[in-house]
Amino acid sequence: MKLFYSNNSPYARRPRIAIREARLMDRVEEVVAAGDDREPMLFKYGPGAKVPGLLTDSGAYICETLLIDMYLDEISGGQLYPKDQTARELAFQIDGVASLLMESLFYRSHENRREDGERSQSFIDQEAARANRTYDALEGLVDSFGDDLHLGLISAVASLGYADWRHPHDEWRSGRPKLTAWFEEIMKRPAMDETKPIF
Repeated sequence: MKLFYSNNSPYARRPRIAIREARLMDRVEEVVAAGDDREPMLFKYGPGAKVPGLLTDSGAYICETLLIDMYLDEISGGQLYPKDQTARELAFQIDGVASLLMESLFYRSHENRREDGERSQSFIDQEAARANRTYDALEGLVDSFGDDLHLGLISAVASLGYADWRHPHDEWRSGRPKLTAWFEEIMKRPAMDETKPIF
């Protein structure tokens, strides 16, 4: 299998962490697809040239992060989500909040890079408020994170790491001691360190 990704993409970081944590590195080759080479490389697999994208051994090209994560969970024998139903539902809840944060950060990052006169400050403010609500929601969920890593927590790591890179002025650690302590501890895992944004 091949995972196509671009450096520093928070969406790609999620499956990259999952591959390492589920010990699938010997089954998945990681291929950087960025810049002028990306579209010629990827259009043969699908219409969007979207990354991350997972090319399976059968030749299917899966190009949505959540679907890639679900597929990785399946081929790992269910290592990436809890098997207990209650714990699984909580993992889905955490994953949903973290995904909402990632989406908000991503939209705001793109809007910030628009030309003067095309940038919408009201949109930026709206997304900043949405991000702050999700930081607070994650702070409120920390006590339920538990000790076992799952894809919900992986999504939280990727989102918060992206916030550090693209939106340091959010200062998401301020007033959120539980989330800060959890993040500092989980970043000691090799998979987190190996995939962190470079800035």
